[in-house]
Amino acid sequence: MAGYGGTLAAARCLGRAGIAVTVASDHRGQPASWSRWTLRRVHCPDFRDSQRFIDWLLEFGAREPRHVLYPTCDDLALLFALHAKELAENFLLYQPPAETVLALLDKRSLAAAAAAAGLQTPVTYVPRDDAEIERVAREARFPLLIKPCTQVMFRTLNKGVRVQRPEDLLEAYRAYTRSNTYLPRLLAERPDIARPMLQEYFPEAEEHIHSVAGFVDAAGKLFVARASTKVLQQPRRVGVGVCFEDAPLDPVEANGIAALCRSTGYFGVFEAEFIRAGDRRLLIDFNPRYYNQMGFEIARGLPLPLLVYAGARRDDRELQRAVREAQAATDHGRTAWCHSFALGLMIAAQRLSGRMSADDARHWREWSAKHRDTLVEATSDPEDRLPALIDAGLHLKGALRHPRAFFRSIIMNR
Repeated sequence: MAGYGGTLAAARCLGRAGIAVTVASDHRGQPASWSRWTLRRVHCPDFRDSQRFIDWLLEFGAREPRHVLYPTCDDLALLFALHAKELAENFLLYQPPAETVLALLDKRSLAAAAAAAGLQTPVTYVPRDDAEIERVAREARFPLLIKPCTQVMFRTLNKGVRVQRPEDLLEAYRAYTRSNTYLPRLLAERPDIARPMLQEYFPEAEEHIHSVAGFVDAAGKLFVARASTKVLQQPRRVGVGVCFEDAPLDPVEANGIAALCRSTGYFGVFEAEFIRAGDRRLLIDFNPRYYNQMGFEIARGLPLPLLVYAGARRDDRELQRAVREAQAATDHGRTAWCHSFALGLMIAAQRLSGRMSADDARHWREWSAKHRDTLVEATSDPEDRLPALIDAGLHLKGALRHPRAFFRSIIMNR
């Protein structure tokens, strides 16, 4: 996943530590492939063609054994878990079992596991038929979000839509189900996952998603985390983070996540997302892999890829040392993370369309200026400039190749 922010952050972190990095991608022009810290680029099949991709990976491992392999997206987290026994013959893994990974990636089972660990989640409905959707429309508090049960092997990556009125729910649910489908590999495992879920909507989620990200070891004894607040996402209601700010680590959230990892048997890198609604802390997502803004944690003294590297190599002494060092590294001097090109493009497009006010645009420009000296950039790096140029080109290319998606998401902010 050489186009993902977490992949680029991992390549830079490992490369700077003197570790040889190989990046596999199905497209040549991806930012992480062209980082100065990437020692080698190789071409692989599209991971959505899962069997062909796994066959390629097994052949690569047989030819060149002893690479550390770690997932960079939900699909790979599940694929690596499902094929862990075969992959472990030639790769070094730090891999929880498939049942653990799927339990955390399926938001229905995640809610049950979270409750057992003492964490709250939003009120959620999983209707089995139209009659249950109509019952929810009569009984639930609106607005509601229609959301996929998981992003794994999801064809459209549509994070969800908001429904304002009860009378619109059934048709909106049907339309969402028709337009957003899963790959056959997952449906064979979980046929019931095709039906979306309904979840209570919180306006706080548009501007203040709280993130707890970190690492837990396989024994469940070593735990370290950092916190941040997602202050801007694209689209604004349900989307990918564009701007994050440093935040204090809430012990209730951290202890809850540690308990969740122990109870499910999860270990490795994680990112958990919470909505703060009054005094309530509501878990809405758990990512069992590298994630978009991981460079923020790395810059704040938590080198997550190095912890995975030590864990996969079974270097317990180095892992314990690195975790202790990360736990002590509190004076990092970094206040925010931003994908500055995406932010600039968003401001320009939405000002032209009238979807962003002059005051709002001024706010985000002032926000950038305020954090300029302590900002962690998603792609820009004075020591590694090419990935940012490639990333900007990909954004512009995407706008030209997919104008409807660009209009809907970036210009109209939907």
